[in-house]
Amino acid sequence: MGFLNQIKGLSEVPQFNVYKEPLFDSRGSQIPNLFSLQREDTNEHLGTCSESYRPIQMDEMIDTIKTACKRVNESIEHVGWTESRGGKRMLIQSKIGSIGFDDQDAVEGYFYTLIDNSGKCANKIIPSTTRISCTNAFHLINKENKESESYTPSLRHNWTFGERVEAFSQNISSNIVAARKFSNTARKLRTQKFTKDEMVKMVETLLPVEKDESTRRINKREKIALKFGEGGIANLGQTRWDAFNAITEYETHQKFTPEKFIRNLTGKTLSTKALEYLQEV
Repeated sequence: MGFLNQIKGLSEVPQFNVYKEPLFDSRGSQIPNLFSLQREDTNEHLGTCSESYRPIQMDEMIDTIKTACKRVNESIEHVGWTESRGGKRMLIQSKIGSIGFDDQDAVEGYFYTLIDNSGKCANKIIPSTTRISCTNAFHLINKENKESESYTPSLRHNWTFGERVEAFSQNISSNIVAARKFSNTARKLRTQKFTKDEMVKMVETLLPVEKDESTRRINKREKIALKFGEGGIANLGQTRWDAFNAITEYETHQKFTPEKFIRNLTGKTLSTKALEYLQEV
């Protein structure tokens, strides 16, 4: 992921402030209860908010992450960051280490902290995994994580520092649990046989054949199916695990922008649908 800036610690993440400026109409009158959120170091407009909205500054979020990580009894490395649209959204990548499998097929766990400076969303944490042998990534927006007792979907801007740290600590713990549960799921998939015909059927289920469909859609199905076996990286074309990795390879090994990557982190992707299919069928 070339758009991520590699770092050795949180001190290397830009820590700018966001301030509120009144908005005015064409007649020069201030618009009631509407403010512009602006980045202090560049004066760039990031979004709009109400009078009661309080921006969480970057140094506050960095302190929250540091304090929360100290509370979690895990080895966590902060390894990358990127920004979307001039800082409207900041993304920090953190590594929790190996979560399963053997040396030949190791899977590492990560989580991403999404910091919103646009006034539209709350801050949140998204768990993720990466298969080392092929760098396929899978973002765990799944049932296991959402049903965790300690899972809090987002960090609210009106919370105190203590409330944010508590929620963040719980989320890190639940994200690690979700990643390890995924490892158990992956082990099970690795033991279940899957044929080329079953792969074609799955792809056609995920991307149904449409009347007068585009050549692009047809090619997409063919490209995904070809990655099951010799056409895929570290893919034997024999198990449900191979089938899942054919999908994740197709989605992971493409050109990303920070905006597209964030959409993949927070939305329901083809990989997510494929995992549900392989667990249910």
